[in-house]
Amino acid sequence: MPRTLYDITPLVALVEAGFVLLTPNLRLCRQIKSEWDANMAASGATAWESLPVLPLESWLQKQWQHGVNLGHTPALMQIGPAQALELWQQVIASDERDSGSYSLLRPAAAGELASQSRETLLRWQVDTGNRRVRQSFRLDNDCGTFLRWQDLFEGKMASAGQGTAVDAVRALLECAEKLPKCRVALLEFDDIPPLYRAAVNALAEDVREISPPAAAADRRLHTFADRRSELQAVARWAAVTSREQPAATLGIVLSDMAADREALEYLLRREFDCLGENYTSLPVNFSTGIPLERAPVARDALAALAMSGRRCSVAAVESLLRSRFLKLRDANTPLGNYFISRLYEAGREQLDTADLRYLASEVKLGDVKGLALGQVLLSISGMRELRQSALPSQWIARFSQVLELWGWPGNGPLDSLEYQQVELWYRTLDEFKGYDAVCSAIDMERALQLLRSSCARQISQPQTEDGNVQVLGPLEAAGLTFDQLWLCGMQAGRWPAAARPSPFVPQSLQRELQMPHATAEREWAFASGLLAQYAGSTSILHASYCRQLDDVPELPSPLLEDFQAVDIELPAAISVAWAQQWQQRQMVSVADNVAPAVDAAEREDIGGGSALLEDQSQCPFRAFARRRLRVEPLPAFSLALSPADRGSLLHDALNALWAEINDQSSLLALEDQSESRLVSEASKAAIMEFPARRRRQFGAAYWRLEEQRLGSLLTQWLELEKSRAAFVVAQRELDVSFSLGQLQLRLRVDRIDRLDDGSQLIIDYKSGISRVQDWLGDRPGKPQLLLYGIAAPGEAAALAFAQVRPRECKFVGLGRVEAAPGIGTDIAAVAGDRMDASDWDSMNTLWRDNLERLAQEFVSGEAQVDPLKSTSCTWCGLQPLCRIGAAGEESA
Repeated sequence: MPRTLYDITPLVALVEAGFVLLTPNLRLCRQIKSEWDANMAASGATAWESLPVLPLESWLQKQWQHGVNLGHTPALMQIGPAQALELWQQVIASDERDSGSYSLLRPAAAGELASQSRETLLRWQVDTGNRRVRQSFRLDNDCGTFLRWQDLFEGKMASAGQGTAVDAVRALLECAEKLPKCRVALLEFDDIPPLYRAAVNALAEDVREISPPAAAADRRLHTFADRRSELQAVARWAAVTSREQPAATLGIVLSDMAADREALEYLLRREFDCLGENYTSLPVNFSTGIPLERAPVARDALAALAMSGRRCSVAAVESLLRSRFLKLRDANTPLGNYFISRLYEAGREQLDTADLRYLASEVKLGDVKGLALGQVLLSISGMRELRQSALPSQWIARFSQVLELWGWPGNGPLDSLEYQQVELWYRTLDEFKGYDAVCSAIDMERALQLLRSSCARQISQPQTEDGNVQVLGPLEAAGLTFDQLWLCGMQAGRWPAAARPSPFVPQSLQRELQMPHATAEREWAFASGLLAQYAGSTSILHASYCRQLDDVPELPSPLLEDFQAVDIELPAAISVAWAQQWQQRQMVSVADNVAPAVDAAEREDIGGGSALLEDQSQCPFRAFARRRLRVEPLPAFSLALSPADRGSLLHDALNALWAEINDQSSLLALEDQSESRLVSEASKAAIMEFPARRRRQFGAAYWRLEEQRLGSLLTQWLELEKSRAAFVVAQRELDVSFSLGQLQLRLRVDRIDRLDDGSQLIIDYKSGISRVQDWLGDRPGKPQLLLYGIAAPGEAAALAFAQVRPRECKFVGLGRVEAAPGIGTDIAAVAGDRMDASDWDSMNTLWRDNLERLAQEFVSGEAQVDPLKSTSCTWCGLQPLCRIGAAGEESA
């Protein structure tokens, strides 16, 4: 039979003598009651009186309510911690506005500190109305400001007949003599605030304190290299000990529950094999849950409500479309995925909800148009009451209506934990009504902010049966008994904790009354008392620390001086037999680099332009993934135009400019003023071609700067064009369709110039660095211009990049004739040993052969991961799919 977590034997005589048992926390209270009930059931009893055990604060509240019922103390409308914090924030905001003498960077944090300081002052029975006390506060500017805030806070509560739980205890102390006396036993207390101690003494005719047992544990100290190693060892120790001693009770105390809980839970699940189908069977109890706002079902509810505002983020939209707690029937369809890619392509991390609503309604893929998301947002936009202020209690109904439109909490069945979290959500909404006591009518943004704050304060703790392994915080472990107890994170910097005196209470007063966290001596005494309780509650007490934390060397806590250093012996994380088999494995590699050939129907669906052959040349797998699997990496967000957007603007501006100039003679005939006017008009025309919705995102000032940038680039480029021999712009933005082998390609040629001899120069505008070396070899890295040369009507005498860059404007190309400065004609010298070409005609023949071969390789399904060069992977973004970096690791 497993050992219990609390020995109730000493309590039997107290209960029979009529004592009420009081505990420092709710967990110990529940554990004692559970042990009592189990003991009564084991003795054969079928019915028994409930054990009179309560947490101290709950018992005091019960006594206060009894005093109110008897008329010995006035009734008080109690407000909870969340409502008190809201009242503090109102007071602070009002004082900050009226005084004009300070400006707070974090008003919410100031409210938290002020609330904690007032509660501490009341618990330590400090009368801030006393003249001497007030004078000590005024000697410090921060303390004096807090005193002013507190006066305002007290006035607001008094006028509304309100008070906190500590106010109720203070009122209870004043009427304690009139209430019937009882007998009280204080269990496992290490420290009781003076106000509570005075109230207990006034209410009880007999007070017994049950002290923790004397320290008797075998104390062992373990050291680890880092935090991860420490938590891994703890998890393995728990799993191994549980298997070897199934009846043993094990406790794990985390000094930083918030930071370490998730990591330890994962490691425990791994050690207990509860990461897959056995996920819900982890034999470990965690004393502290997670904030409700972080629970997925509540997190998605809050995110859905936030969509009722004016702005939202793309990440939030994507998260909602992936949520299983919302009824968005087409979220995980190709249309939903296409919609997400469209949002990323826009390049803006934040967008107006109105724009989102329009985009979701108008998005189209094939014959399917519009997402359910657009319909939900349209229905929400029609709820006029969301734009009207109301009391917090009235917002509950409005929030519920919005969530009903979203279909929350979804279609699928909820597991036990999710069901408990939904129930906690509704309880939180009921408690949200309490804000009516401290708030007037508020708008939706403020109401949602308060709801999120309420969910952050609610802790979602799964209701599970007690297991033999308990993970607890430092205070929750006090008073419980274990066969073995492990204390994690016993660094010198954490145990004892550094003093953290309140900035709103005079330091001298804190030291004099030994308030919590006031001095290093106070923290030492507190930590020593806890450690003594731990030592008296177990037969083996483990303590561990890591030698380095956040890259800073650490030492063990000085409280561990009497612990004996022990190297813990644990089985290897991996079975020796399994490791031996893995080392003796025989690797068999199967080359699978060829996809099914592209059939006629798929060729019509694929389509494509020069980028298809560029992908095939750069890496066959890239072409297969992008063109056949339709896989594209999502672009990054930017506060400005992307390089692709700027390139498109440049293309449009040059197109508009040459539509007016047409030939070099007209260019040379332009006066400076006329040229500036044409440049300005072309820049404006290009900007006006940009989608209006995106123009609004950047604002007028941004576009004025962009117009200046374009104008400067165009002016620099025209200076280069003036140095050329005579030419006529014969074609601009020419659309061409042609067949290359079995592929049907669609191209758009930027520009074709007709030279004096009647020959043609084909130009491709580029805003980046351009090189003719990208045309060489069996796999030309940039085949776009080569395709233009094949597809354009007539014979091309030269091909050239028009590199339009600030202070780097130039032509880069090859040809039979030097059609412009920068176009080379020595074909053999350029080709070198990479291509067997001696003149322009032979070079074009080789280019055509190479391009036809690349087209045929794509059609036949050649899809090997074979980058043309290392830079081919730089901007690819498909590494998670091709796993090029993992190939070497797997064979190691």
